[in-house]
Amino acid sequence: MIQINLSSSQKQKIESLHYNAIYNNLGKKKSLNKTIEDTFDIKYTVKDFLIGNANKLKEILADYRNLSEEKQEEFKSAFDPYFLNQYKNKLAVTPKKTEDIYTYQNEKYNAYTLCEMLDINICPYCNKNAIVTIADSDNDIFTRPTLDHFLDKATYPFFALSLYNLIPSCHICNSHIKGSIPFEIDTHIHPYFDDFNKIKEFGVDNILLSLVHKESDFKIVFKDKKNISSSAKIKADNHIKDFGLETLYASHKDKVLELVDFSRAYNEDAFENLVNTFKGSTEIFKDTNDVKRLLLGHHVENENIDKRPLNKLVKDISEQLGLLR
Repeated sequence: MIQINLSSSQKQKIESLHYNAIYNNLGKKKSLNKTIEDTFDIKYTVKDFLIGNANKLKEILADYRNLSEEKQEEFKSAFDPYFLNQYKNKLAVTPKKTEDIYTYQNEKYNAYTLCEMLDINICPYCNKNAIVTIADSDNDIFTRPTLDHFLDKATYPFFALSLYNLIPSCHICNSHIKGSIPFEIDTHIHPYFDDFNKIKEFGVDNILLSLVHKESDFKIVFKDKKNISSSAKIKADNHIKDFGLETLYASHKDKVLELVDFSRAYNEDAFENLVNTFKGSTEIFKDTNDVKRLLLGHHVENENIDKRPLNKLVKDISEQLGLLR
């Protein structure tokens, strides 16, 4: 639901460490490269499988599917169970098992390192549940987001270690809801490559928000934004259906009612007055967005929509109520 936005420097640093830490610690790198080169006529290398972007992953998949069934199985056997064991026994282990962690130039690397570098605290699939990363060796406290294989690792073991196939997510979305549902880059929203926020918005069905008074008056639904492509709509609709988002968000009708009540009590002039009241002395509020963030308890800017649970719901409904311009 929420895009994972990385700065160019952040992206470069993560890609470099991910690739070098894993590749330099692979015991079968030469044979893997040879298998890849022989299968795809020197078109790809292990690097493409470890840090390839959306276009590269889609290209590899297209070429793989053009192989005969026998060739597909032969290619998969080079990575299964080797890449699957690498993921389970080296990338996914806790930092206290130092003998199993990837290292590159004296820098340790595993799933905890990746999650810390990504600095994502809210599940990008649902924007509902917190996903924190803690690696406290002194107190023996270790927790991190689950890493969902967007393209499932049983079907595509050669993508088991692919950076952009590892989606930090909450346990509910990953294990209890998505599970083994087949996802494809062309059929579902990919948090690294797609921006759900530009395709869909929260709303309510068959009633004006301003007329809502109780939970039985409405259902929380998703509506299409203007000028979206048919392919984007299909991916977003599949995302909503397969993650059961309308069902998940049905438990947050109280938040919508709070916003409706809030809109009846405040308007833009009230926000401006609060800014002006403190401008001459303490400058508690720099602008009306500061006021709204404090009073709403949520970020209201697109670039900060990933900072707190339910930010998208609050932002979308607030815009429709006229609380945000």
